[in-house]
Amino acid sequence: MKSKRLITMGLAMLMVMSVFATNNAGAQDAVSSLLGGTISLITFIIFAVLYFIWYFFVAIMARKRNRSVALWIFFSILGTPLLMMLILLCIGKDESAYDRYNN
Repeated sequence: MKSKRLITMGLAMLMVMSVFATNNAGAQDAVSSLLGGTISLITFIIFAVLYFIWYFFVAIMARKRNRSVALWIFFSILGTPLLMMLILLCIGKDESAYDRYNN
């Protein structure tokens, strides 16, 4: 409950600062730079979270295809997770690993 209040209060403060900046010519530079920095930070955080989620998708795809999860995560770090997901889709399931562990 407190986190919702904190988020609401933060958004309200941003709105107040933007209204103040539109009415006060001297404050426009300071507030616009603050809002621009905030928006760029939020955008960076969103992209970072999405990038790390792709690593989980690579791990899930590797596990479903009987491939080494650690090796494919390492490949994703060297390349990109999207490229590794595409490669995993193309190479398919490793049947020899399935036979090795289940027989």
